[in-house]
Amino acid sequence: MRGIVTFVRVTTIFFTILVFLAHMSCVWLIIRDRWRRVRWSNRLLGYYSDWGLWVLNVKVNPIGRENLEYLRGGLFVGNHLTYLDVLVISSQVASCFVTSREIKETPFLGQICMMAGCLFVERRNKQNILNEISEIREGLQVGLHVAIFPEATSTNGEQILRFRKPLFKAAIDSGRPVIPFCINYRHVGREPINKQTRDKVFWYGDMAFAPHLWALGGSGGVEVDLHFLKPIQPELKSDLTELSERAQAAVASVFLPVK
Repeated sequence: MRGIVTFVRVTTIFFTILVFLAHMSCVWLIIRDRWRRVRWSNRLLGYYSDWGLWVLNVKVNPIGRENLEYLRGGLFVGNHLTYLDVLVISSQVASCFVTSREIKETPFLGQICMMAGCLFVERRNKQNILNEISEIREGLQVGLHVAIFPEATSTNGEQILRFRKPLFKAAIDSGRPVIPFCINYRHVGREPINKQTRDKVFWYGDMAFAPHLWALGGSGGVEVDLHFLKPIQPELKSDLTELSERAQAAVASVFLPVK
């Protein structure tokens, strides 16, 4: 019986992805203005994220939504554990995600990210990073919520890696606030997240996507807390290192390491 349920869930997810891509293709054909198109893509991603989380039986507990009141554009920064993070965040805030150009070059996954309105950075080429920061700054200036994972990779949940600081410059240049967020996965099935159960949810290292999604679909459900922490308003002369360290410290203050 569990195998049938898993099959239905995973099949539904793949079908949803195809519908999502078709829907986004229409947005790209109809809307020519770039940032207006990205805004619509982000909104639609939020709707599809709600649906995807429901299909996978993922319950999101948002905490600190009052910190988002009257917010018009901000740089969301936080920890990264799995591809589910994108759905979790998008279900609560329509967000433009920043990811690597390696992802853009990945078949299928790259197309999904492009259609969802993601921005791409080339971490391997420091000369291009200024142009990419400028692009993120422009997105913030037009009022988008831009989300980044400054650890630059997903982790096994035992600790928060040092936040990479270059992309924080977009918040300084645009005058938009930095909003730290923290994702804590609490339960999978009826068990707490720990070193024995985390691989049913966390996606890191060289894990293959399809087998992991299949295991997730049969996991019996997931519960996750999403903390939105107090915004940090940078100044024009703010120090990048100090800003990134403040954001990391805020995330660490509510992060629950896997034990």
